[in-house]
Amino acid sequence: MKRKELLLGIPVAAIAIVCIVCIVCVVCSGCNSFHGRQRATHGGDNSSADTLQGSPRELPLPEVPALLTAPEERAAYVLEHFWDGMDFRDTLRSRDRLFMEQCFVNFLSLFPHAPAEARTEAVHLLMQRAEADKPAYLLLAELAEKYLYTIGSPMQSEEHFIPFLEAIAHPPLLNDTEKSRPRFLLSAALKNRPGTIATDFAYFTPEGDHRTLHTTPSAHCLLLMFYNPDCTHCRQTIALLHDDRLFKQMLHDGLLTVLAINTENTPETAPRPEAAPRAGNRLPTDWMAGTASHTLTDNELYILPSMPTLYLLDKEKHVLLKEALPEQVLSHLAKESRNQSLHGE
Repeated sequence: MKRKELLLGIPVAAIAIVCIVCIVCVVCSGCNSFHGRQRATHGGDNSSADTLQGSPRELPLPEVPALLTAPEERAAYVLEHFWDGMDFRDTLRSRDRLFMEQCFVNFLSLFPHAPAEARTEAVHLLMQRAEADKPAYLLLAELAEKYLYTIGSPMQSEEHFIPFLEAIAHPPLLNDTEKSRPRFLLSAALKNRPGTIATDFAYFTPEGDHRTLHTTPSAHCLLLMFYNPDCTHCRQTIALLHDDRLFKQMLHDGLLTVLAINTENTPETAPRPEAAPRAGNRLPTDWMAGTASHTLTDNELYILPSMPTLYLLDKEKHVLLKEALPEQVLSHLAKESRNQSLHGE
């Protein structure tokens, strides 16, 4: 199942929190840019879509106790009490899409500044409260997927999306059909999460040898690329990475290994000469190549939402980046290079 592209042309203005100690004031002043944006065209209840004239466009933010001085504590407190002023039985507000979307964006803007446990608790509390009105509950579920999962959203974060999926996949409020998609997305999100060891799989080398990911020699970082030889976007990604100066330098210095796995189940048994054409595609000579065994896709060991799909792993095969854009890979490698320079490695 492929990710949906962001359907609306609504630019998400992420709230810039300059000083987390003053987080409440910053959020209050930073959220107004969302007003007046175009309403979503899918889902929602049009009968209650317009806010009553003169009603507040945002929920009042809780006052953080002075004794909480640590930035993470203050962010956690605001998250926990963010929806205290919302009565989901008031359907004029709970089904007002513009109002709810504005509040939801404000809520999400705090996520990067709060501990994971606080985010999870706040999300579960929110969804429990929203069970008072099913249309509002479904609206929140839709907004969570839109902002945290859809490609193109600046707030996209699978880790932030998981608590919503955990809540939405199980409530008695929804029937099995309504819970089927969040259950699938949750299963996919929990596979090969950052920080976990990447799932092992078998592949064939161009020479016909049988190998596995975990037995593949790796440098400080290993870029695992799943690709289709006939994919135009794959060729563009290969060129973008190969033409990057730092990327090539790290390969040359033995700090980076690239393993490109052809997901078309046609193992190549002939030896690969330097940069030999591969069904219309070319791989650089300093990249390792392989063709996946059928178990990779048959058992859905990895979710491959598009081609190519990139994972960045460390030397022990822990996941550093999951389903990353090439720009994200290059940014992470640049950070790794700077860190190594600072430590004289």
